[in-house]
Amino acid sequence: MKLIYRICFFCLTSFCFIACSKNSETVNGDPCKIMENFKISTNSPLTIGETLTLNVPEIGGYRIYSWYGPNHFTSQYTENSITYVNLENEGWYYATVTNDECGATTDSVYIDVKLVQGSPSCTLANNTISYSNLNDDSFTSVQKHIESTLSLLSLEGSGGLYSNLTIYFHPFWRDAEPEDGIYYTTNVPLFDQVDMNYNKVFVTTTKESIYWASAEGQKVYISHVGSKLQVRFCDLTMGGNNGNSYTTVASANIVEK
Repeated sequence: MKLIYRICFFCLTSFCFIACSKNSETVNGDPCKIMENFKISTNSPLTIGETLTLNVPEIGGYRIYSWYGPNHFTSQYTENSITYVNLENEGWYYATVTNDECGATTDSVYIDVKLVQGSPSCTLANNTISYSNLNDDSFTSVQKHIESTLSLLSLEGSGGLYSNLTIYFHPFWRDAEPEDGIYYTTNVPLFDQVDMNYNKVFVTTTKESIYWASAEGQKVYISHVGSKLQVRFCDLTMGGNNGNSYTTVASANIVEK
C-alpha cells in the first residue's frame, strides 16, 4: 500500500543530521519523480531465529526517514535489520520519507514469521503416553475445547478413571487452528495475555492423586493428521505436587479424535 501526500517540512541540522543531506537527484529533470519509486524491500517470509532486513531507497534533497512496526520498532535509517526474529515481530511495517521539495511518501509491507519445523526423536502409538516412573496411559477420547475462563484452546485426552492429559495452547489459538511447528512449554496455564510469542503450550495431568505440570522451555511438536490436531513430545520433564514434590519424564503422541 502506498500513500503520497504533500506537507511542509523543515529539517534542523541538530535534529536530523544522520537522516538529512542534499543532492540534486532527479528523474527526467523532475526532482520529485524519484519519490514514486519509494518502496520497502525485505527478505520476508522468515522463520523464527532468522534476521529480518527492511530497506528503502535513498531519496534526493533534504529528507528524513521514519519507520514504525510491531514490537515497538522505530528507525530513521534507510537500511535496517532485526536479529533473531520471533512471532512478536510479525505484522505490518511502515516507512515514510519526507522531502522538502516533494512532500511525503509512505510504503508498507507485511512481515510473515513462520514457526520452526521439526519432528520428535521418539515414536509412540497414537494416543499413548509413557512415564519414567509412573504407569503408562492410553486415551480412548481426545477432544479440543474452548476454555472461556482462560480464553484459550485445550486438547484433552481421557482414558478411563483417573487417566487424563490436557494440553493448553496460548490464547492466540482460541479462535484459530494451531499452526504446525515447534512449540515450547510453559509451567503455568495462565499465559501472558500480551505475549505475542504464541508458540507455547502448558501440559498437565493428574495421576496417582498428584497434579503434574510441564517444566519451562521444552519442545513440543504440533502437527496435523489430515484435519486432526496432533501433539507429540519426548522426555518432557513434569513436576508433581500433592504436598510433596516429585518429578517424572513423559513422552506422548496425542491425536484429536
